[in-house]
Amino acid sequence: MKIYLVRHGETAWNKEGRVQGSEDIPLNEKGIELAEITSEGMKEIPFEIIFSSPLIRARKTAEIMRRDRKVQIVTDNRLQEMSFGKYEGSRIKEAVGDKGHALHDFIQNPGRYRARDGEEFSQVIARAHSFIEEVLIPAQERWEHVMIASHGALIRCFLRCIEERPLSEFWGGIPQRNCAVTVIEQKNGRLKIVEEGRLYYEREREGGFRL
Repeated sequence: MKIYLVRHGETAWNKEGRVQGSEDIPLNEKGIELAEITSEGMKEIPFEIIFSSPLIRARKTAEIMRRDRKVQIVTDNRLQEMSFGKYEGSRIKEAVGDKGHALHDFIQNPGRYRARDGEEFSQVIARAHSFIEEVLIPAQERWEHVMIASHGALIRCFLRCIEERPLSEFWGGIPQRNCAVTVIEQKNGRLKIVEEGRLYYEREREGGFRL
């Protein structure tokens, strides 16, 4: 089985540098365009099923990626983005510059992050692990190509379930930009990352960390 983890397209809050979390922010025009370009680049992959976070930015990305394939899109709450409670909508630049900000460690020192509201890393990792163990592992012989439309932090937690990366390195490695695609191979009940953060569009210059 091959699993294609796709981060949702751009939203207004992505562009403004705000933390989205569980806020249900739709794709903007650029986000729709990025999903369409990515969809074109993956049009030959015969997806048999698509799983998606219930949040509209991920669901819309999944719908665009489906194209004319007659496959079901199944929403699963375990694929929803990490929640930051009342701190959702915070500007990332402010959190980075203020050591007292509730989300400063989340961005700058994830190994020391403790949620003041919303979820801890451990809770999101547990969600991702549950999805892997209860949905993907049992379906190894059922499907060959599976797509998952989700979110930046959730995808990082998903990858951590595979490679057990330390939280201190949570944001290290290849970025999960909007519509980035990470390919995972599942064989004999084990998952392996084959390709991480692939983009099917030409990346423009960005203003640093985006969530």
